[in-house]
Amino acid sequence: MIKGITEKEYSIIKDILKNYSGEFFAYGSRVKGDFSELSDLDILVKADKKIIPELKEKFDKSYLPYIVNFTDYNSIDDKFFNLIKNDLIKI
Repeated sequence: MIKGITEKEYSIIKDILKNYSGEFFAYGSRVKGDFSELSDLDILVKADKKIIPELKEKFDKSYLPYIVNFTDYNSIDDKFFNLIKNDLIKI
């Protein structure tokens, strides 16, 4: 489970993502547990990057109390992926 996220918030996240094909993974401070109340949620998107602007819009309009940032799997370099790969949690 992603730390610092309530069941209701997780339900909102899942409800948005279920409308898109691809795979989605959380990573970053909320996964590691070193987050603050104001920490964002980082999501790695393993899908067509064309959906990212639409995802941003839907999450910005959601009632989540934090910002959600998206990273395109196909655009990251190996060094960054190696930094996050052990922390990825499938959503």
